[in-house]
Amino acid sequence: MIEELKKNFEIFRKTYLPKLDDENKRIEAFKDFEKSGFPNKKLEDWKFSDFSSIISNKIENIKVSLERNKNFKFKNFIQDFDHTKIFFFNGFFIEKGEEFDEKRGFSDAISYNGYKENFSKDGGFLIHPNSNNALESLNNAFFTDGLSIATKENFEFKKPIVIYNIFEGSKKNNFFNNKIHFVISENSKLDIMIYNINIGKEPIFFNLKNTFHLEKNSIFKLYNLSDFKKKDVYYNFGRYFLEENSIFENFNNCYSGGFSKSDLVCSINKQYSSCFINGIMLTQDQNHHEIKTLINHNEKNTKSYQKVKSVLNNNSKGVFQGKIKVNSVAQKTDGYQLSKALLLDKDSEFDSKPELEIYADDVKCSHGSTSGNLDEEAIFYLMSRGLNKYEAKKLLIKGFLTDAIETITNNEIKKYFLNKLENEIHEH
Repeated sequence: MIEELKKNFEIFRKTYLPKLDDENKRIEAFKDFEKSGFPNKKLEDWKFSDFSSIISNKIENIKVSLERNKNFKFKNFIQDFDHTKIFFFNGFFIEKGEEFDEKRGFSDAISYNGYKENFSKDGGFLIHPNSNNALESLNNAFFTDGLSIATKENFEFKKPIVIYNIFEGSKKNNFFNNKIHFVISENSKLDIMIYNINIGKEPIFFNLKNTFHLEKNSIFKLYNLSDFKKKDVYYNFGRYFLEENSIFENFNNCYSGGFSKSDLVCSINKQYSSCFINGIMLTQDQNHHEIKTLINHNEKNTKSYQKVKSVLNNNSKGVFQGKIKVNSVAQKTDGYQLSKALLLDKDSEFDSKPELEIYADDVKCSHGSTSGNLDEEAIFYLMSRGLNKYEAKKLLIKGFLTDAIETITNNEIKKYFLNKLENEIHEH
């Protein structure tokens, strides 16, 4: 597969890169990837998810196509709540909602390819070679498009933004790389959902890097949802930077796809800032989902909270790796982490690695992880109240996962995810 990627990159380099200013950095990034190859279980961060084997088993050949289809129209938008739409098709920016103009508070809403001179003010799209993450290097080499947006100061967007990443996977086009970069400026508020959908018949590999900078007194809420097929592969590489008195809320829904990994790093750099990373995994049919987090407390008087709940069935696998790191200057840190899993059959597997790395002495930090089966006494009790066994299990699963969804503070999106959970459990 590495050889196939080399051939793809040569075509990519000759047909696409000469049009861009960062050609040399792209080439260097691909060389970085070649040195390491796809991550495998020998690496600590990938000990539970051997990506090299996973990608080989699910994707026969990796192919990149640079064909655009600006005339493609997507109709199955979310109807449950009012929102602003941003639309990508097969890795290319197609259109944005009418709300994006100066009067409504955005300084930019751009496609990288179309406006390559308009980098974000802190270099959100700039490529930094020699990454120690092979998939980031791959993204740096191949990314075809992206979005860079900065809010104005003292601005609150009334409706959430939904970024639709629509893919039509085919044997000629199944590998997609994008970058998303946002600056939530001082005293601003913004809610975003990233929604990934494969409408094609062939499996895809989607490699996404997103970077968000939260400036002083800003509030940012990010929600992740995917509708992938059984052999689709998804890697989400997220980096979040928090300044003074900012609040970051992130919720991850892992329902579908063959493999997904959310690799999330939150750096809390100034006082009185808070980071909340929560999520659910509902897996079946040999699906494999992982949430990996690193919370860096780099200043005193900061807070982080993590809650991930998982339900696994039919030979599926779930992984949670969560780490709270407290710098020596980060006194008065309050860090909390909890992971719980239900295994519905003997063939499913849940791996958890909670970590605390603390260099300050005046902190309050805790972590915990549990896994087990459904409570048979609870099932018996519900059956004694008139439910059949299937209904009793469904109700317990719903209650178990709803606890994590209740951490969402956007009521409309919370309701949407609760309804989606109901549908997913029904099909589970």
